[in-house]
Order: sequence, then C-alpha cells, then structure tokens
Amino acid sequence: MQLATLKQRTEKAARTAGRMPAGQQTHRLVPLSDSWYVSQLQTMVATLKIPMERRNRRTGRTEKARIWEVTDRTVRTWIGEAVAAAAADGVTFSVPVTPHTFRHSYAMHMLYAGIPLKVLQSLMGHKSISSTEVYTKVFALLKQLS
Repeated sequence: MQLATLKQRTEKAARTAGRMPAGQQTHRLVPLSDSWYVSQLQTMVATLKIPMERRNRRTGRTEKARIWEVTDRTVRTWIGEAVAAAAADGVTFSVPVTPHTFRHSYAMHMLYAGIPLKVLQSLMGHKSISSTEVYTKVFALLKQLS
C-alpha cells in the first residue's frame, strides 16, 4: 500500500530547471512498509468506506485517491514541534532540522546499510546517478575522518 503525500517531478519539471510554480506541483508516493500499520490503515479504509480511486475532473482518468494531504507546511510544523519538545528535554541539534535534513539522513543511512547505489537512486527519485553519487563522496569522507 502507498500513500500519495509528497511532491514528485512531472516529466516537464524534469526537463526544466528549478521548481514548478505552486499549484502545479504533483505528489510523490511514499511506500508504507510497516505491515501492522498497513493492516490498520486498510481496516480504516474499509470501515469508513473511503474510496481508493477517484476520477480526475480535468483529465477524466481514474487515479489513486489520497487518504489525506500532507503539505510542506504540515511537515515543517511537525518537525518544529518535535524540535521544541526535544529542546525542552535538553536535546540540541548541531544542524537545522528540516525535511531536507531527513532526506539526506535517509540517503546516508541507506548507504551505511549497504543498499546498492542504483536502488538508492530510485528511492531518492534522482534522474541522474551523479546526483546520488554525492552521497558516496560524503560517505567516503566520513570514513576517512573516523
């Protein structure tokens, strides 16, 4: 099961530099790998009779329905609250905690776990392997420092 939550590059956006204007950005799929959570979510969808597909009014095509929308602002609020709670417990961070920090941390943890570079490229949504290779350079630098 997957939830449509984060932004994904469209074919046009992949060809053009920079970000697409707000409102034209599409969504990424986030795979759910916790089997208990997926089972609970499926039960909720069945119980509440939430439709899993919807017809796009503009294109007329059938698409997977979004169960809930998680915006950039929502994620930043969650992170801000977590950082504030950590600070109240005396925990500090040496770098700003942002969604992008989590993205980089995820990539580095996958490298530490030995995931193949092509798999990481796919998980990160990189079109070019050179974008993913940046993480291997950081990984090599960290190995030299330790």
